[in-house]
Amino acid sequence: MLKRPELFSQGFHLTYFPVPEIVRDFIHAENWPALDAEFKRLTSPQGELFKFLNQFHDFQSIEFIISIRDAQNEWEEDGIWHDDGSRVFAFSLSLTESEISGGRLGVRRIGDENFLPIPTPGFGGIITFLTGIYGFEHKIHQVTHGRRIIIAGWCS
Repeated sequence: MLKRPELFSQGFHLTYFPVPEIVRDFIHAENWPALDAEFKRLTSPQGELFKFLNQFHDFQSIEFIISIRDAQNEWEEDGIWHDDGSRVFAFSLSLTESEISGGRLGVRRIGDENFLPIPTPGFGGIITFLTGIYGFEHKIHQVTHGRRIIIAGWCS
């Protein structure tokens, strides 16, 4: 159940999550296994990110991926519109430290042509957004300059 619907009138809410400082070390070292392990801890039911997200919506578990989109990749392109299926709630936690161009998150009501492109926030910025259960879909746009590092997650 959505706990704070007034924050999601446009389908999303942008706020800040205090990311542990060790995460920066893992990113600078490109130690993706250690970053993954840290986010397994943070997204467990006892973890800080789990508890943080629970203020917005009830859920039982979190799945996540480390999403790295880089303008240097020749295959970098826009994503596709999707609604995350039966997942009840989603988030995009920025671990991006440098300036980027592109890489915006688009959120819209299913069936609408118009959408609101949300720029990638700085490190620790977190976009929480509604899924198809609430009639919303989203996509990520192409990164045209720089490197975007995100923890993308889904709550069920």
